[in-house]
Amino acid sequence: MHKKFDLRNERDIADLKIDLKDIAIKFPAMMDFLEEICGYSLPILSTNPNDHLYAGAKREIICTIKTILREDISPKQIAEYYKENIRSKQL
Repeated sequence: MHKKFDLRNERDIADLKIDLKDIAIKFPAMMDFLEEICGYSLPILSTNPNDHLYAGAKREIICTIKTILREDISPKQIAEYYKENIRSKQL
């Protein structure tokens, strides 16, 4: 049985980084798809606050992936960020 992934766990982040790098190299269309489906570079042409919340949540997904893929940010730094900023929430 697979354990639950935890963004506060440095090892989980390191493992994910390896997997995401493999995907980005072997399947570049997947990364393009994620950017497109998450609305990474699309404006939000709505005055409805719910549309903004939904679009922001989708963008957060691709931004998190891109952060994990960065070479200048370590898995330890990412885990520490989540430990500090999401103490009371279960991931």
